[in-house]
Parts: sequence; structure tokens; C-alpha cells
Amino acid sequence: MKNLKNSYLTLLAIGLVSLSACDKKEDTATPAPTVLEIKTIADLDGSKTTGNGGTYFSLSTGLEVKGADTLTNKWDIKFTRSSILVNSGTSGGGSTQAQVVNGVFENLSTAPTDGYKADAAGTPATAGWYTYTGPGVPPHAILVVPGKIVVLKTAENKYAKLEMLSYYKGNPNPTSAAFTDMATRTPSRYYTFRYVLQPNGSTKLN
Repeated sequence: MKNLKNSYLTLLAIGLVSLSACDKKEDTATPAPTVLEIKTIADLDGSKTTGNGGTYFSLSTGLEVKGADTLTNKWDIKFTRSSILVNSGTSGGGSTQAQVVNGVFENLSTAPTDGYKADAAGTPATAGWYTYTGPGVPPHAILVVPGKIVVLKTAENKYAKLEMLSYYKGNPNPTSAAFTDMATRTPSRYYTFRYVLQPNGSTKLN
């Protein structure tokens, strides 16, 4: 009977040690990496000229900012005609800054730690994302320059990457006959773009 009791105690001790080891293993397991969401915004109207003018947008909410909030740091970027402005410098009282880098959107995995700028008079921090065709083909069009990525540092010190896709309603094919003909071209100042915002404050963008 004594031997049976000792055997039972031994098995119980082994079980407790094994359970403790499993708990420790689970506690030290590497957490799964956060998958960043690519948000696509289609046909955001940048033609507004009433009030403070333009369309204000928050990267964190993915929504337009309106009313008195346009005078705060609740917005990050502003679309007005052919300009993308940031909430800093000559464009706003916030501290969002930006720069344009060359690259492929999907491959840009890390945001630069320096080089960001506020808007200055006549020089938006996002300058360089488009080209104007003049009388060429297609005539008098504003086209997105491939490989130009806007990287932003928000007022909350969060990093984001943004790629413009189109300046025209419906994201039309700029090589199509309908787009080349100015009589059938869809309206301009409708921004389609995609972006990724890193919510934890790190520079990781993939």
C-alpha cells in the first residue's frame, strides 16, 4: 500500500512539472505578426472650394474630416484640386509631415526615419506625384507618376505609405480612346488611392 501511495505521488509530481513546462512554453511563444490592412479609397472628391476649401482626410479613421475638426490635428491630408497637402506648415496647424520616395508600394516595407517635410508656400511636401501632359497625348491630363510613393509621419507619430492611383472619376484607363478625347473624359479631381497605416508607431509598413 505504501509503494502504491509513493507511485501515485510520483506520477502526480511528474504531471505537475509537465503542466508547468507547457504553461511556460505557451507564455514565451512568439506572438503572431500583425497583418497591416491596405485601404483603398475610391473617388474622393477634391473639387470642393467652399468653406476652408478642399477635402480633409484622416488616415487613422479612413474617413473625411469635416466642420470644426478641419481646424484641428484630426486630419492628416487634404485634397484640393491637383494638390495633396499635409496638416502642417502653410497648410494646417498640425504636425503631419511627408516625403515622396521612389519604389514599389508592395515592396516598401520600412518607412524612412528622416527626410519628412511640412508644407511650404508653393511647395507641398508631396510634390512630384503627378505629371501634366500639356497638349500631348492624352491632352491636358494629370497622370499619376508610377513608382512615386508618399510616406507620411502623422501627428501621432505613426507612419504610413500612400500610392495615388487616379485623379479621375472611376479610375479610367488613361490610354483609352474615351480618356484621350476630352469630350468623353470623366471628371477630374476625384482621387483614388491606397494606403497602409502602421498603428503601433513602428516604421514597419508591410
